[in-house]
Amino acid sequence: MKLVSCVISVADHAGWAHVVCVAAPANVPAVVERRRVTLIDAGLPTLPYHHESLGMREDDANALIARIQRSIAGRTSRALKEVVTDLAPVYSVVALAIREPPFAELPDSVAAVRQSYQLQCAADGMMYQLALCRAARDLGLEVHLCRRGEETARAAARLEVHPHQMESFVSDTGRPSGPPWTQEHRRAYAAGIAALAARPRRRRTMRIR
Repeated sequence: MKLVSCVISVADHAGWAHVVCVAAPANVPAVVERRRVTLIDAGLPTLPYHHESLGMREDDANALIARIQRSIAGRTSRALKEVVTDLAPVYSVVALAIREPPFAELPDSVAAVRQSYQLQCAADGMMYQLALCRAARDLGLEVHLCRRGEETARAAARLEVHPHQMESFVSDTGRPSGPPWTQEHRRAYAAGIAALAARPRRRRTMRIR
């Protein structure tokens, strides 16, 4: 049996993320799995650039950040592998959709991060975003980045429908049953649809009701 292509779409937070898995087994997008996953080991600070590293000696701050990043890398990799494995009997995960980080990389040192106010504000979230992207690429998945707030417009453009139609679909006619179904779930759903529709064959066949 040929497996159905599927996209893992992520709404990341400090230490955890919503995961919305999107496929189109009948050429209509559908959420085939959703869950909350943990992205850091228990007991570690989830926002070290904003809190715990402040006031620390630079060497100590760098050591703390490195320890946290190792934890995030391990937990993120395991979380994505678990989702891929759980879906494997029916679905073949082909891509990750995630919010675009505001910067391409994080500097190696806390001092370098603090040279930019914008980077310092973004650094904690970027630890999780970049780890998810690396874990996805390690699994051989495509990575689709989308700016926050542009998910619905991108999905609508890919399927050549009006953004209002796409918003209605992800909010109502195409939503999975039962809670939770927050704005973050809807945005992740739309980002997953856009990523799935980016595949050449899917662009021609996918439709929304």
